[in-house]
Amino acid sequence: MNKFEDLFYELKGKAKDMYGAASKATSEAVDYGKVRYNAKQTQWEIEKTYAKLGEVCYETQKGATGMEDAINLAVEEIDRLKEKLDELEANIRAYKNVGKCPACGKENDNDACFCARCGAKLEKPEAPPAAETEE
Repeated sequence: MNKFEDLFYELKGKAKDMYGAASKATSEAVDYGKVRYNAKQTQWEIEKTYAKLGEVCYETQKGATGMEDAINLAVEEIDRLKEKLDELEANIRAYKNVGKCPACGKENDNDACFCARCGAKLEKPEAPPAAETEE
């Protein structure tokens, strides 16, 4: 091979590596976007369920009877959605490489030993959870 061919194959290899890195970064950004979207959707579902629960409580206060089942269902749904939101938020923190202070809830870098807001000692995070990307 001559120098031109060597240079060509070297550039071709570098372009292929750059394409692979860009493709991986794009894929990670899309996954992160899906997780954030699912978290926002879950927050919206929680708000809607709170509104339904408020309506049922209002009707009960006004004299409606037999609403206990509806109240229990709404409470169970809110609890389920909050658990889902906690998992999604943990995934988001893993993407951002931050942890949540157990004392005040502030996000801190995973390398931090103490919370930047309240000074509480921070535990080192466990392995990040698997990304949940429901569509």
